[in-house]
Amino acid sequence: MTRIACLHGHHSNISLFSDAFAAFDVELIHFVDPGLLLQNAGTYVHTKEQSHAKLREQLSWMQNCSVDAIVITCTQYAALVTPEDEATATVPLFTIDGPFFHELGRHTKPQVLLFSNPATIQPTMERLVKYAHSHNLHPEIQVSLVENAFALLMENKQEAYREAIKDALYQLHQTFPDQAIAVAQLSMAPVADQFAKENGCTISHPLHSLTLQMSATLRMHSNR
Repeated sequence: MTRIACLHGHHSNISLFSDAFAAFDVELIHFVDPGLLLQNAGTYVHTKEQSHAKLREQLSWMQNCSVDAIVITCTQYAALVTPEDEATATVPLFTIDGPFFHELGRHTKPQVLLFSNPATIQPTMERLVKYAHSHNLHPEIQVSLVENAFALLMENKQEAYREAIKDALYQLHQTFPDQAIAVAQLSMAPVADQFAKENGCTISHPLHSLTLQMSATLRMHSNR
């Protein structure tokens, strides 16, 4: 059985990730640290160096738990990962948006990328641009934000959060009927899947591309 350590920024990601990997013979070990998310909600702000030091501490701790791989499901923590972190990791290290960047980069037509957490926009787009440049890709992406939605998630108002995401997707689908739409946060994935099914369209999200890459890289076996 494949053992995977998962670093989450919010506890709600646990069930989403567990559902995504339910079809595989894996054991998921969950670690939740909301520090980066809380500091963007108005509490004490850590420096980038302090945040990176905390991430390295978490990675070291998880690697010592006899796991076969580590996945970072929080986009803010993922943005802190350096090439050195990946090179020194003793097990494969996956980030929530790594495979997603590859999927977005393949599109040659304009697309809309929807965020719910404003703090993730700049670091995510910077990493996406860097990835695209290094792979000679030229995606045309328009960023959109669901205003005030992430506060609902942090306050554990799950239903209100989902409704806000659904309304935003509806508006984008009406405004850009011929453009591809993608959502940036893991927490938006279930709403994106439901909306796509109900409206006969495709909404890309990080969880789908991450699952595909991890299952192939780790050669995970189906339990069904």
